[in-house]
Amino acid sequence: MYSFDKQIDFLLKNACPSIRYLVKRDMLKIPVNEPEMSKLQEEILLQSNARKILSHQHEDGWLGEGIHGIESMDCHIGGLLGLGVEPDSLCIHKAIKALTDPQINKNHRMIFLGGEALDAGGRGGNHAIIAQILSWVGFSEDYPIMAEQIEFAQKNLFAVFDYSSPDDFSVKMKNYRCYKPNALFPGDNHIRLLNATKRWRTSDKEKKARDAVKHCYEMMKDFSEYITFRKPKEYGNGVVGPFNFNWQALNPFSKEDIRGIMESSYNYQFAFWLRGINLPEWIRQSTDTYEVLAQMITEDEYMEMIPKPALKAMRAVSGREPCWRNKNSVKCDVMFEMLNACYSVLND
Repeated sequence: MYSFDKQIDFLLKNACPSIRYLVKRDMLKIPVNEPEMSKLQEEILLQSNARKILSHQHEDGWLGEGIHGIESMDCHIGGLLGLGVEPDSLCIHKAIKALTDPQINKNHRMIFLGGEALDAGGRGGNHAIIAQILSWVGFSEDYPIMAEQIEFAQKNLFAVFDYSSPDDFSVKMKNYRCYKPNALFPGDNHIRLLNATKRWRTSDKEKKARDAVKHCYEMMKDFSEYITFRKPKEYGNGVVGPFNFNWQALNPFSKEDIRGIMESSYNYQFAFWLRGINLPEWIRQSTDTYEVLAQMITEDEYMEMIPKPALKAMRAVSGREPCWRNKNSVKCDVMFEMLNACYSVLND
């Protein structure tokens, strides 16, 4: 059990409404129907970053352009939820109705580039994105696309017991490695959908899922190649990137390892890594990384470690503070994201 009282007090005193709401809801477990929480909900929707997202909402409720990518439905709904807007809010309710109502969604782009090829090839494309969005808001698991994708996610996860190495389900080509035709192997979309849904869960299946994740991790923990997907012939030549899960993020990271991620030439690496390790217990393989993060937070040394380009990237990926005009705002964003990654692991 770690004490983060000092950090929580700092956030409650200095952070924007979004971060204060999330701290109170997820860490202090204050019910969302409390008057103070309702007031914070109103304030969140008035934040400039929330208003910017909502400026993309169409009159019929559709939010953004297509279903996947920057300025699209998954980006905007994920952004609102990340700010602390509750799934039952009017703006999200309208967006979900637009996504699931054929009379509305026929007027919008329900596909993304390569999504149809991924669906046809069994990796999860357009349908995977729709199911992902619906899982975020607790939509009915009886909805056909949800039911289809949950079943498919189980098949991909439980297929791993047939493999002992990446060569069993993928093949090295001249310039890339790709999945073998009809090979089943869990991607990020499969694992996160199973984590967000409930109906598939029985004690036997939950144990099997834990064992499958552990088996995947043992196969993939030292495997650094990117696996892509070759399109079926009827969808043209070339490859398209599936939603691969970052198995290496389950490795234990030391302080020096984390420093290396912060200082990566790819400025977004730390932000994406930090988001990627925010995982439930049945997927995590150890708590070592979270204990190192907790130590860094309590020693209050992390701000000096993060280069400015990585900070800028972090704001683009997971920033909640509407403005970074003062150091406290910057620190609140970084502190919350790091605390959010390790708090429940070490305290729940």
